[in-house]
Amino acid sequence: MLRRLTLILLLLASLSPRLPVTAQGGETNTPGSTTIHVVQRDETLFGIAMQYGTTVEAIAEANGITDPRYITVGQRLLIPNPQMNVPGAVVRYVIQPGDSLRTLTRTFNTTLDSLVAANHLTNPAQLYVGQEITISQGAADASLPGSGILYIVQPGENLYRIALRYHVSVTDILKANHRTWPTSLFAQERLWIPVAENTAIPKDLPTPITALEISPIPAVQGETVQLHIATNAPATITGTFMTYTLHMVTPDANQHYALIGVHAFTAAGVYPMTLTVADSSGLQSTLTLRIKVIDGGYGAEAIALTNGQENLLNPTLTEPEWERVATIMSGFSSQRYFNGLMGLPSTGAITSEFGTRRDYNNGALDTFHSGTDFGGAPGSPIFAPAAGIVVLAENLPVRGNATIIDHGWGVYTGYWHQTEINVAVGDVVQPGQVIGTIGSTGRVTGPHLHWEMWVGGVQVDPMQWVRQNFP
Repeated sequence: MLRRLTLILLLLASLSPRLPVTAQGGETNTPGSTTIHVVQRDETLFGIAMQYGTTVEAIAEANGITDPRYITVGQRLLIPNPQMNVPGAVVRYVIQPGDSLRTLTRTFNTTLDSLVAANHLTNPAQLYVGQEITISQGAADASLPGSGILYIVQPGENLYRIALRYHVSVTDILKANHRTWPTSLFAQERLWIPVAENTAIPKDLPTPITALEISPIPAVQGETVQLHIATNAPATITGTFMTYTLHMVTPDANQHYALIGVHAFTAAGVYPMTLTVADSSGLQSTLTLRIKVIDGGYGAEAIALTNGQENLLNPTLTEPEWERVATIMSGFSSQRYFNGLMGLPSTGAITSEFGTRRDYNNGALDTFHSGTDFGGAPGSPIFAPAAGIVVLAENLPVRGNATIIDHGWGVYTGYWHQTEINVAVGDVVQPGQVIGTIGSTGRVTGPHLHWEMWVGGVQVDPMQWVRQNFP
């Protein structure tokens, strides 16, 4: 069936005027093997296949599409084995960690002049992770080697030693870098190494980093960002993002992770992430990335408290409780208890979402809803969404009967306003275990569960963890 539809599409295309193929919304996923394409208005599967040098059948199979005639605007398609140098194709590309103008010209077989002109670039250092740029593929001489790796020269190295390490000739390295003999090398200089069997998209990353992934890109106000760094040797990594110190976890010597919370009031913009990598010999390298953060699109709501609850807005009551909860939920333990997607803590309907800007009793919109609310009858069960250790289980004036669970790696969840608490501090809970019941204790306008999550000392949207896997 797919083959017949493809033939029909090919016939229609041959009868239609030839127009330049324009790609929109491409995002790199797994380097060298898969690209994510975001479907734009008036695009067809056939046009998308032509754009990436693949087939309708391959895209349909990769995405479980049974009828290739039907795709929707905004749909994300996995493009298996995209050909990044299809001559004449114009693509929209999202900058990933380690991308530079140098790597992009080789990846897409294009020219620096083409990149600068198409994107009005005045300062290459101003590229940022999450930035969308336009690239004309195949604008460069096809004879230039596009595959290979970008290598950063280390102190004391020479061309012979580098050539021997990668099993290539000195002549090939010189040709790939438009250089002639004799030539001198300098520490931290970038060299293209034409390794023919290497099909990964090259990255401009300091030794010993071999891969760096950030998800999601761009980062979203009020959500969790995942950082994964791979090194080719044991290393110690430290860093900061905006004003936050990164808590790096190294499950094995060469794999490093950090989870970062982006505050719900973070203004949309571009923010620096600085990473320092030290190898076993003590040699340090520093990498600064510029990360785009976009607005979360949160709404607003007004909350009216009854006369009996107005005192619960008094800072002398709310601040000490806030400081205690914040201290607990800003902790960090290197032991990880969560695994895979988190479950929902309640079967009730969601009555208020995370991030909504709030005012109480006609005040200012200077606070936000710090969790997700689930409606339910008093006594309805509350479930642990993931494994962890109970670190608080008691009554609090504002949050009512409250429970806090430490899931490891700086991830904490809180459960407010319960009727009953069914666990105690120190208990190890498992996914799906009943930890309490829905109630209306504390500062509430009716019975519900307020489910809250902190990552790296920042309140974030817990529903993201229901939809997205974290390491």
